[in-house]
Amino acid sequence: MHFPDWQREKWTEHAENPLITPESVKQPDEYGVLGDPQVILPGEFDDRWHMFIIGHAHFYRLDSNDGVHWDLVYDNMWTAGPPCVTCDGEKWIALYSLHGWPDPSAPGKWKLDWRRQSVIAARTSTDLVHWSEPVEVVAPVLDWEREGERIQVRNPNLVMLPDGRFRLYYCGGTVMMHDMGFEEPKYIGFAEADTALGPYAKRDTPVLGPAPEIWYRNHGAGAIKVFWFGDAFLALENGIYIDAQNQTHSAINLLMSMDGITWEDAPFNPIVVPSGRGWNRSHIYQLDLRYFEGKLWLFYNARDGWSPAREFIGLSTLEWDGTRPEKMWRLR
Repeated sequence: MHFPDWQREKWTEHAENPLITPESVKQPDEYGVLGDPQVILPGEFDDRWHMFIIGHAHFYRLDSNDGVHWDLVYDNMWTAGPPCVTCDGEKWIALYSLHGWPDPSAPGKWKLDWRRQSVIAARTSTDLVHWSEPVEVVAPVLDWEREGERIQVRNPNLVMLPDGRFRLYYCGGTVMMHDMGFEEPKYIGFAEADTALGPYAKRDTPVLGPAPEIWYRNHGAGAIKVFWFGDAFLALENGIYIDAQNQTHSAINLLMSMDGITWEDAPFNPIVVPSGRGWNRSHIYQLDLRYFEGKLWLFYNARDGWSPAREFIGLSTLEWDGTRPEKMWRLR
């Protein structure tokens, strides 16, 4: 597999990092967290940048004129975990982890409890302002999805395949972060459907999982975002690992595949790592990758330590004139 030249020394951390703080979205908690940025470029919806992030179960939209300075547009309390915002050619779709338990007395509804079970839900919109009510897309049913202290499917990443069908990558199973007090994803799998909202047929086994022999993925697979890269699939994954001092971390890795099922790691992984200090001291988590005006823009959330700690949204860039990574979607 021919990997792009994206070694960690090629990336430049933006001088104004972190771009978005908990205070930016008026989070009252001194240990505020923000995560999982999803970015729409100028020209894809209108002439502005748009970002969607989550934090403490809220779903936020922010807008920007330059991709660096962001203003809060709205704050929806969706009891939301990590999202994916995409388009199927007709409508915008926000998929996200919905935390809670199915309510047997009200089919299709949930008893919300963001610390326990989660399903993947979806809402749709034509204007990125007004969203439909949620529908359940994937629930934790398979054995590997139900491993761990907390039963979750989460971190959706919906892509459109060349034949027009949809593949939903998602995480299942959990591993505990002993120095953080919460869980992270253990496995990554996928399901496929003819339409963006399903019904989905799951692959029985995951495509990625913890690998004791790989130091940057020795505890959990974390989550993944998948892009077109020429005639191949390219993925960025935040592996979960424990270091020699028994501290947990997460870093961003580059993977490639010809079918989006069997993945190969770049020999120079990871490509973005914790700095050991400041806003991105301990964990680099989930992300979005966009190409704009000759640069790769890698947005991600990062953590300034182990619990208690805070999480922020930052940006690293790379000057790039090679093959462009592309979103696997269809714009309206």
